[in-house]
Amino acid sequence: MRSVALMLFCVALCPAATRKVTVVVNFEKPHSEASVVALRHELTNLLEPAGLDVDVMLRSELPPYPEFSEVVVFEMKGSCSMKGKPAPVGELPDEQGPLAMAYSSNGEILHFGAVECDRVRQCLQRVTGLGSPEKHQAAFGKALGIVMAHELYHMIAGLKAHTKEGLTKKSLSARELLYGELAIPSVVGESLRRGLTERQ
Repeated sequence: MRSVALMLFCVALCPAATRKVTVVVNFEKPHSEASVVALRHELTNLLEPAGLDVDVMLRSELPPYPEFSEVVVFEMKGSCSMKGKPAPVGELPDEQGPLAMAYSSNGEILHFGAVECDRVRQCLQRVTGLGSPEKHQAAFGKALGIVMAHELYHMIAGLKAHTKEGLTKKSLSARELLYGELAIPSVVGESLRRGLTERQ
């Protein structure tokens, strides 16, 4: 009887087994190394409670013929640094447009997406201002991790719907990207684990 009680206690409190997910990022322009460090840290912190063990790899550093159990790819568009120059006029026609996106084909969400680094930087600068960009490289990397984690939810869970709160709500403000403690709703964690399990 005691062993049964212990087993039930463990089921209730022990963390679920983690699944390895490799996130490959491809920067089209020079980027901030400090931002990449912060990006890795933020993705790990956000997705670990949902049972995802995230490994961020630069596409330029991949070995020949790499093998992954689960992989997603992000094209990092624009200048991924707080010191980046403003985007050319007309390149970002809608300042309020998406900070990142997951691509789809025939209604199915692909494991391929893009991050608009210039737009993320412009969003943060509404709060930080334009001065001392080097001081905000880590904050920029954190913001990149947040928007990528949001898209990873769509990719892995295979869902287009958003939640009413937390990391997976429809839109995030500049202050939330900079200061907000954004958690993954429990229902989203379940969807992520289910999405990985269905592809095993």
